[in-house]
Amino acid sequence: MKLTKAERRIWASVMAAGAAMALCFVLRSTAMTVLDKLPYEPPAVTRGTGEGLVNINTAGLEELMSLPGIGERRAQAILDDRAANGPYRYPENLIRVKGIGEEILSDILEQITTGGNENAQDIGG
Repeated sequence: MKLTKAERRIWASVMAAGAAMALCFVLRSTAMTVLDKLPYEPPAVTRGTGEGLVNINTAGLEELMSLPGIGERRAQAILDDRAANGPYRYPENLIRVKGIGEEILSDILEQITTGGNENAQDIGG
């Protein structure tokens, strides 16, 4: 059976599309495998338990209010979030609290700790 010129073009297009799809699947599965193997390293600030740091997993209202930009409402929001979702694994997890954005977090990041992560959960946010 002989194909016409138009049929050969269609056949070539179908083959090229199939090859492109197969290549995409192969590349995607390879990329996903590599990404799954990358470990998460928390910033160096979170590892220290130096003196004078406020432990956001154990601090009360007054201690949280001693942080810059954290008033009574934000301190209470931290306590409420901690009670509802469990302890913070990393200080950066404070971003999940309503009223704490990137700016406030960057202002207090060097002044807070989680006290380690033995019992903490990383629930995102």
